Formats: sequence, structure tokens, C-alpha cells
Amino acid sequence: MTEKGIEVLITILLPLAGGGIGFLLKRYLDKKRELFNENARERRQAYQDFVNIIIDIFAGTNNKKQKAFDISRLYDFYKKNILFAPPNVVNAFSNYMQYIYIFDSNDPNQNAEHIKKLTEVLKHMRADLGLSNKDLGEHGEKLMRAIITDFDTLI
Repeated sequence: MTEKGIEVLITILLPLAGGGIGFLLKRYLDKKRELFNENARERRQAYQDFVNIIIDIFAGTNNKKQKAFDISRLYDFYKKNILFAPPNVVNAFSNYMQYIYIFDSNDPNQNAEHIKKLTEVLKHMRADLGLSNKDLGEHGEKLMRAIITDFDTLI
């Protein structure tokens, strides 16, 4: 093959190879984006379920049967989301649950700490969804301001 023939062959094969690599790269990125979007939808729904549980807890009655049911709902949330949530959300949720196990609702000094542990979870969930936490407090405690009637004296 002559030098001119090699040059022609390279000018034909190089764009074809570039196009093939470009096609494969685009396909890979599209699949990755599709998976991310599906995962993001799952996380948004899961985080909304958590918010619903928390609001139900704050609006609910204070009897033992209801508390056991609420803890069960939190366990179900954890089972469903341990694979989707990033480590900071999993760790914040674990810290919150560990605090719940020792929480004494009759001790007013523990209420502020309870709110901080809870809102820390919400803050990490918001960050995971790409939302800003600016001006929501160090632990995101201002997220609960609309729900807690004595918020300003509690926190």
C-alpha cells in the first residue's frame, strides 16, 4: 500500500472510530443518567415518606401503641432506603434512631436535642436532593419551626 493509500484509509477510519467511541460514550452517559434519575425519584419518594412519618408523629397521639407503630414505620423506611441513601443520610438516621431508643419525652431538656437529631436527618436528605440548607440553622432545626408551637423557647 502506498503512502497516499494509507493516508486515505486513515482519513476514513479515524472519523469512524471517533464516531463509534462517541456513540458508546453517549450511550454510557445516557444509561448512567437514566439510572441516576430513577434513583433520584426513589430517594425523593422515600424522603417524602420519612417526612410524612415525622409529621404524623408530631400530630399524633402520645400513647404507647401509636409510638410502637411509628417506630415500626421508621424501621420500614430504613429497610427500603438503606440501598438508596448516601452515607451521611444513613449515619444521621442511625444517630436519630439511637437517640430515640434512650429518649425520655418527660424530660424537657431532651426535647431540643431530639429536634436537632431529627432535623439533622432532614438536612442531609435535602442536601442529597440538591436543595439548599442555607439559613435553616446549624442542624436544620428551622425545618420544624412550622410544626412546633413553642419552637422559639424550645430551641
